[in-house]
Amino acid sequence: MTPQPVDCVGYRLRRAARLAAKTYDRVLRPSGLRNTQFTLLATLDQFGEIGIGDLSGELAIDGTTLTRNLEVLVRRGLVENLEADDGRVRRVRLSAAGKRKFDDAVPLWQVAQQQVVAALEPEPWPGLQAQLRRIEDACEERGSRGESGSRGESG
Repeated sequence: MTPQPVDCVGYRLRRAARLAAKTYDRVLRPSGLRNTQFTLLATLDQFGEIGIGDLSGELAIDGTTLTRNLEVLVRRGLVENLEADDGRVRRVRLSAAGKRKFDDAVPLWQVAQQQVVAALEPEPWPGLQAQLRRIEDACEERGSRGESGSRGESG
């Protein structure tokens, strides 16, 4: 059987990600955070002070999108901009208010996480996480070598 475009890994991952993001957005709504904002706060909570380039790489998003998303959190007082000694490399970190907002939102995130994981068959989440990491690693490796991956491959 020939693979169909709707069976493409990229298509399925994007569709699942969009639908999961809607679940997280709905559950996180009482915190005043969107899923994307929670993810940024969670990443800053994990890494502490971090450069924009490193944060962009960690989140696998382009710098323009990251800057736009960070600016909303900076205006809300949840993230602080820092300058390196040479003033060239922008760094960011959670503010005290951002840490409180993140900590308050974690229980809501846990509810959303449980809802999404519950949709899976019993106990497959660790295996799926490992598979997703393999996809990430393979795509990052190809991207770092400049390979386009456009050799007639489906998704």
